[in-house]
Amino acid sequence: MTAPSSPARVFGFWTATSLVLGNMIGSGIFYLPASLAHVGPISILGWAITAVGAVSLAYVFSNLSLHNPQAGGPFSHTRQAFGDQMGFFMAWGYWIMAWSSNAAVSLAFVSYLSHFVPILAESKIASFGMATCLIWFTTLLNCRNLKYGGFVQVLTVIIKISPLIAVALVGWYFIEPQNYVPFNPNFETPLSAISAAATITMWAFIGLESATVPAENVENPGKTISRATLFGTLLGALIYITITAVVFGLVPTNELANSNAPFVDAASKIFGSWVGPIIGFCVLTSIFGGLNGWILLQGQIPYALAKEGLFPKVFSKLSANGTPVFGLVFTSILMTVLMSMNYSKSLVSQFNNMILIGTIMTLGTYLSSTIASVKLLKHSYIVKLKPPILIAIFLGSTYCVWAILGSGLENLAICFIAYVCGIPVYIYSRWEHRRINRRGYTVTSPR
Repeated sequence: MTAPSSPARVFGFWTATSLVLGNMIGSGIFYLPASLAHVGPISILGWAITAVGAVSLAYVFSNLSLHNPQAGGPFSHTRQAFGDQMGFFMAWGYWIMAWSSNAAVSLAFVSYLSHFVPILAESKIASFGMATCLIWFTTLLNCRNLKYGGFVQVLTVIIKISPLIAVALVGWYFIEPQNYVPFNPNFETPLSAISAAATITMWAFIGLESATVPAENVENPGKTISRATLFGTLLGALIYITITAVVFGLVPTNELANSNAPFVDAASKIFGSWVGPIIGFCVLTSIFGGLNGWILLQGQIPYALAKEGLFPKVFSKLSANGTPVFGLVFTSILMTVLMSMNYSKSLVSQFNNMILIGTIMTLGTYLSSTIASVKLLKHSYIVKLKPPILIAIFLGSTYCVWAILGSGLENLAICFIAYVCGIPVYIYSRWEHRRINRRGYTVTSPR
C-alpha cells in the first residue's frame, strides 16, 4: 500500500476548536496563578490585556484563514507576503518553540504526577523514563492516525474544561475579599506590574493559531478554521480571566506563591480535601491533552515547510495513514535528547526559561503574520481591510512588540542564536530543492 499524495480531511469544527482550546489550556492555567503570586491580584489586569492582544491576533488569523487556508499556519502567511527566507525563519522559530515546549510540558506532567507517585520525585531515572514514555506514547498515537489524535483532543478538552467551569461558577460564593489586598504588593507602578504579568500570561494563549497549522486535514478549512480560531480563543480568554480572579480570591497571596498545585488548593477550599485526587486527574488530563495537540503540530510544521522546499525533503513524506511520521519521530527524538540534557534539580527555573523563550519566538511569528496580513488582505477578494480588521492588526502587533521588548536582553539573545542555527538548514534545503528540480527536468525533458 502506497502513501497517499495528500492527507485526509478528518477535522471538523469541534475537533479544530478542541485543538485550539487543548493547545492553549495545558499546564498554564493550573500553574500560572502561583507564578503570578509575586505580582499580586493586579495580575488579573495583565490577563485582561493579554486576552485583548490574543483575541486580536485570533481575529487576524481567522480572516487570513478565510483569505487562504494554507497548511502551515502563521508562517505560511509570512512566506506569501515576504518570501521564502522570512517564511522559513518564522517557521523555524515556531518549530523550535513547539518541541522544546513539549519537552517542558512533559516534565510538568511528571512533576505533578509525582504528588501521587512519590518515586517519580525520588528517582531521576524513574521520572525521566516516565516523561520519555509519555512523549513516545503521544507520538505513536499521532503516527497511528490523525483522526485518533483528534478524538483524544476532543475527549481531553471536555475533561479539562469541566472542573475549570465548576470552580469558576461556584468559587465566587467562597471568595474572601481580603485576599485581593494588597492589590499591587511588589511593584512601584501598576504599569510595571501589569507588564510583568502580561509577559507571563501570554504563554497560556500560545496555541490560538493551532487550527491553522493542519489546514489540509480540516473540512471546509476556510470557514472551519476561521470560526474555530476565534471561538476557541474567546472561550479560553474567558476561562483564564475568571479562574485567575477566583483563585486569587480563594487562596491568600503568600500561600499561593508557595503552592505546587494552586488549582487544587483553590478547589479544596470550595469542595474540601477529597476533591484533590479528582482535580489532580483533571490537571494531568489537561497537560496530556495539550501535549497531544502540540505533538500533532510538531510534525505538521516541518511537513508544510518540506512540501515547499524549505525543509529537507524527507520531512514531506506521509505514511499510509496520511501522517508525517518522520517529522513526528525526529522531533520527538530531539525532545528526548533535550530532556536528558536538562533533567536536574534546577528543572523549575529551566522550565520557566524555556517557556519564556518559546513565547518570544512565537510572538515573533505572530508579529510577522499581523504585518503580513496588511499586504495579503489588501488585495484579497474574499476579506477586505475594514476597520475591525485594521484595529485587530494594530492591537495584535502592538501587544507583540510590547511583550517581546519586555522579555529582557538575555532571552532575546538566546532567541537570536536559535534563529542563526536555522541558516545551514535553510541553505541545505534550498540546495536540495534545486537539485531535485534539476533532476526532474532532466528526466522529463524531450531528447
